[in-house]
Amino acid sequence: MNPSSEPPRPAPAGPAEVATTGAAPAAAAVGSAEDAVAEAADQLEADAAPGGDGAAAGGAGALQPLPDVPGELLSGYLDAALAELRATPAPELPGALRQYRTWTPRRLKHPRVIGLVKRSLATDAGFRAAVDRRVLDQEEALARLVRAGRHADALASGEPPEAVVRVGVALGREGRAAVNAAADAAAANQARAEAAKAESALAEAESELQAAKARRESEATTARAARVQARAARDELRRAERQVQGLTERVRGLEQELDRQRLALEAARAEAAAEQRRLGGRIAELQARLTDAQRQYRQLRRTSSRIDPVVAEAVGTLERDLHALRRATGMTGLDLPAPLRAERRPERREPLPVPAGRNADDPETLAAWMASAGVLILVDGYNVTKHERGFPSRSLEDQRTLLLDLCRRLARRWGAEITVVFDGADVEAVPTRVGVGAVGVVFTDAGRIADDEIVARVNAEPAERPVVVVTSDNELRERTAALGASVARSTALLGLSSR
Repeated sequence: MNPSSEPPRPAPAGPAEVATTGAAPAAAAVGSAEDAVAEAADQLEADAAPGGDGAAAGGAGALQPLPDVPGELLSGYLDAALAELRATPAPELPGALRQYRTWTPRRLKHPRVIGLVKRSLATDAGFRAAVDRRVLDQEEALARLVRAGRHADALASGEPPEAVVRVGVALGREGRAAVNAAADAAAANQARAEAAKAESALAEAESELQAAKARRESEATTARAARVQARAARDELRRAERQVQGLTERVRGLEQELDRQRLALEAARAEAAAEQRRLGGRIAELQARLTDAQRQYRQLRRTSSRIDPVVAEAVGTLERDLHALRRATGMTGLDLPAPLRAERRPERREPLPVPAGRNADDPETLAAWMASAGVLILVDGYNVTKHERGFPSRSLEDQRTLLLDLCRRLARRWGAEITVVFDGADVEAVPTRVGVGAVGVVFTDAGRIADDEIVARVNAEPAERPVVVVTSDNELRERTAALGASVARSTALLGLSSR
């Protein structure tokens, strides 16, 4: 034991010392354990009072108090004290510590138990001497260096400051210099660590500063590029405005041209109406001539049983002219005398028969008609392509191409003559008739619709030739059916596309 001439005084167990133990309280040290610790502290204070048992056991000399060093440096010495507490028989321990002898090392780390241990080390000479012996036995080589005053060599050799403090405390006055040197070394180490941390933070701050500068330069570059783009966009906007202005002027010019074309169209319609009136007059004149020829014919019949060949030829010529005019204008209703009708070909075309069990709009009916000898198929082009089952979403050029491909396949299969009629007003640089193999293509002139062209072509064909018109236009169906043509809807032709 290391007696001290200084009067004994208990070392306070403040918050700093509690923090030095570095151990959390055990989960089981609650309730009654804390009450027991409190009672033991009260008992220890009673023993330390003048006239108490502790003072008697300490003898006349007072113990040297634990050095005032940071808690982490003193933790090694306190760990040795806790080990001595567990290894020493209960009767040889200070009264306040006996009940904790069986506690686990983890529970012994409780702050109040550590406080009782510190008080016992400051007041119980026997317990203090036992702890010192344990430390010196475990650290013989380090103790020799400290006794020889070579604690600096010990620290320089790599010994941790807490180990030097542990041996210095066990040596008492002899190790006070070692304790102070270890505390200084620990402080220096901490200062170096903090300096290194500060240097690292400074380097990190410099790195962030450099990154910020780089970002600023990048943003400045981006801003310059954005300004350049903005100027380019303004220039492009000005060009677009000029283009819009030019297009507006062009639209205005086109509107004026459209007005001129509209006026020209109205003039053409007026001229066509005048021409129709002229043709009507011509037809009336021919009808009058035909009537006069009929009258002369009747007179000749009354005077002779034979018809003069010259008169018959004249009547035939008039009849053919009238027939051509009627077919060209679509006018019907003129009758000839019975003798002349008997010598002419039939005026009325008969529609083709519909197969039994089917209707005229059935694809199979149209297929049967296409197989008829000498048949002519007239197709209302855009009426078929713009049907919902046709190709309404495609361009006009694609619509025409797809329909002509279909008609070409059907013509090759059934040997029919097919003519497709399109409105030609919107088609530029296209001839009036274009041959596509067995399929004829007709584009009407401006101001003439496909319906009128189909009616004229039905009239132009001999009455004995069967004609089939493919359209869903009800007006055109009625007009051509009145001329004896067979009529099928657009769906009948489209229904043959998969065959």
